[in-house]
Amino acid sequence: MKKKIFILGFILISVLCFSQDIELFHRTMDDRFLLPMLPADMSFDEFQILSRNIKLMDMAAAVPLPGYLSFKAKENTAAYISMAVRAVGYIGAFYELYRYDQIGAVELVTNDMDRNIGYTTMGILASSYFFDWIYGKIMLAKKQEAIRYKYRKELETQCIN
Repeated sequence: MKKKIFILGFILISVLCFSQDIELFHRTMDDRFLLPMLPADMSFDEFQILSRNIKLMDMAAAVPLPGYLSFKAKENTAAYISMAVRAVGYIGAFYELYRYDQIGAVELVTNDMDRNIGYTTMGILASSYFFDWIYGKIMLAKKQEAIRYKYRKELETQCIN
């Protein structure tokens, strides 16, 4: 039994080590759309947006880097707002760590103000992450659809000819 668990664990670790990015759903084709020829009036920004997608690795990178997914979707205003909100959350977290160091854990938990600041800080940090993740993913998908719709006639005529 121990041998089977060891072999199964070894196979699982070796598969994960050789993958470039961990995905939850297996795909048989790359997510990027294969274009036979790019339209002549397509800008480089539009091409960049079409070739981007948000993967699990990007979601993990967004935890320490506020606004990462919004920057990837080229939504700079939302990214800077996310950075500012996350900075407020980090300030609250550092304040809580400072108070914990000064008065100890028992007094920190029993004090209502410190407890409320702790809950608010956790809420701010979690909500700014989820906002960045969901908003970045939605806006990237909307921009990709708009670009595909804009150039669909040209691509249809290229595919027919």
